[in-house]
Amino acid sequence: MSKVVLLVEDDEDNRDLVSFVIARSRMDVSLVIAENGQEAIDKAFANPPHLILMDMQMPVMDGWHAVPLLKADERTKDIPVIAFTAQAKPEDKQRAREMGCSDYYTKPMDPEELLALIKKYL
Repeated sequence: MSKVVLLVEDDEDNRDLVSFVIARSRMDVSLVIAENGQEAIDKAFANPPHLILMDMQMPVMDGWHAVPLLKADERTKDIPVIAFTAQAKPEDKQRAREMGCSDYYTKPMDPEELLALIKKYL
């Protein structure tokens, strides 16, 4: 049975790139897309994924607001969340971990590194 990864990303090019990398990897992964934190919460509550890749800066609702809501809900509190962001400051990494992110990955992405991180949490 394929594992479900929820990619929360507002940038179309980044969504396309992650989709391509996962498809090319031949991993048994089904990718679900959300374009902002609110859409991610709605999708995760309706059908909890196995892993969430969360952009931290987005319109409507960013990852800084979405992650605590996901971690506070029984349906989604145990799902690993990887902060997937261009913000590379140490204080951002610490803040993400404190709010419940399992890991922190900075863009631009390296396909092999991203796949290894996904495999680690699936």
